[in-house]
Amino acid sequence: MLPYARARGRNPFVKHFVPSSTPAEGLGVMLLFELIDEAVPAFFRPDRTIRIARAPGRLDVFGGAAFAGGLGLQLPTAEAACAAVQLRDDTLVRLWSPCRDGSRTQLLSMQLGDLGLPDAPIPYDEARALFAADPRDHWAAHLLGCFVVLAREHAVRFERGAEVLLHSDVPERVGVGASAAVQVAAMRALADAYGLTLTGRDVALGSEIVDGAIAGIADGVSGPVTATFAEAEELLAVRLQPCEVEGSVAVPTDLEFVGLDSGVRRSDDGGDSGVPDDGDRAARFLWLLRQELTPDRRAELGDLLFAAHADYAAQGRGEPVADFLVERVRQRRAAGAPVYGAKMMGRGGGGAVVLLGDRGKVWYEALRIKKALHEHTGHSAHVFRWSSPGALSFGGIELRPKDA
Repeated sequence: MLPYARARGRNPFVKHFVPSSTPAEGLGVMLLFELIDEAVPAFFRPDRTIRIARAPGRLDVFGGAAFAGGLGLQLPTAEAACAAVQLRDDTLVRLWSPCRDGSRTQLLSMQLGDLGLPDAPIPYDEARALFAADPRDHWAAHLLGCFVVLAREHAVRFERGAEVLLHSDVPERVGVGASAAVQVAAMRALADAYGLTLTGRDVALGSEIVDGAIAGIADGVSGPVTATFAEAEELLAVRLQPCEVEGSVAVPTDLEFVGLDSGVRRSDDGGDSGVPDDGDRAARFLWLLRQELTPDRRAELGDLLFAAHADYAAQGRGEPVADFLVERVRQRRAAGAPVYGAKMMGRGGGGAVVLLGDRGKVWYEALRIKKALHEHTGHSAHVFRWSSPGALSFGGIELRPKDA
């Protein structure tokens, strides 16, 4: 059972707008509705349509070896980014992204002309330098970079500016695709607002360009592909080089993947190209999930995760806190607990760890290990439990003026 349900007994109307559909609770969109309501008329106009898109983060169960054509297995998270776009009559683009801890700015604005739009979009290296000038403003690269990529890759002429609101609850720099979720949500919302026709592949590959060429975060393509194409409670199989979706497999009803943030933040370089997971191992993992899950096969699934984690240390990408978490899982499995295996996600060097165990029970094991982590390092970990749909499956929401 997913942790969200269709809203019941609630007024589906935002104060100033009527949504084209009522989103399920737990997806983050209801909170976005509240932010929009509070932002009228200071940010949004009450008499003009707003377009909303949403994209999830991901648990990197197996990352694959990107340059060897490796197979990646990705699970979308309940945590997601939501973007809302309303067109303006002039050429100003205003960005708003609430920030509770004061670590960055929340409001920024820029003229389309500063990006060379609509006639001569600036080169990617120039855009990267522009957004790198002030670290507190760097978050704008993930949003304004979408304008540049759409102009350069798809010859889009942006002649009108926009109001762009972003809200994301995907934790950053823990290897769960936070930047990919933001970019895919923004790209989809911009496409809907400006009447652009983009395929899912256009969105995913465009997001990767924003990430690497403009934002300077080489996280590879698996995050954008998952944020775009994934379905809730399904592992997406992605061939990373070249980028191809090879299908998906539903997580068995009696198994569950849970993610645990180690508290060790990753650096913003390396990407999928450095992931040590064995493609044959990922393929075997996928095959096992499609079979009857005997006790021996459950144990083998866990062994494959443990073996993949050991590869990080063998390739110099190990991390002591992640090793501590995985060893705790190994000890709990040896003691007969309903948890089968664990591994560090992404390219290694920190971030989050994914656990596999019995549905409804591995969650409690994750809480037990979270407590041990807090005693060990003082870090209170974020736990990723639930899954949610990717951007294509979620679709878009249109907020129409209530009085129209």
